[in-house]
Amino acid sequence: MRSTLISLIIGVVVVALIGVGGYFLVKKLQASADVETSAKSADLNADNKVDGLDLNLLLKAIENKSEAPRYDLNSDSKVDSNDIDVLEKQWKGD
Repeated sequence: MRSTLISLIIGVVVVALIGVGGYFLVKKLQASADVETSAKSADLNADNKVDGLDLNLLLKAIENKSEAPRYDLNSDSKVDSNDIDVLEKQWKGD
């Protein structure tokens, strides 16, 4: 009887740990999906393509410490190298 009770407790603990781990994994995946979907178009010059011209505009905005929302491609309220990452992904078609 005692070993059955211990086995039952161990089983409940294992199931609980798996459930909690799964919960945090889902939350992490949702958070990364939110970041991706919030990315704006990196076509900064509106010529229907993301290329070196858009990169030049973004680099100048970073150099000039611009706060213009159009250059904040990842919507984090900053114009910085993280926005270059978004532009690069869109340029590659990722």
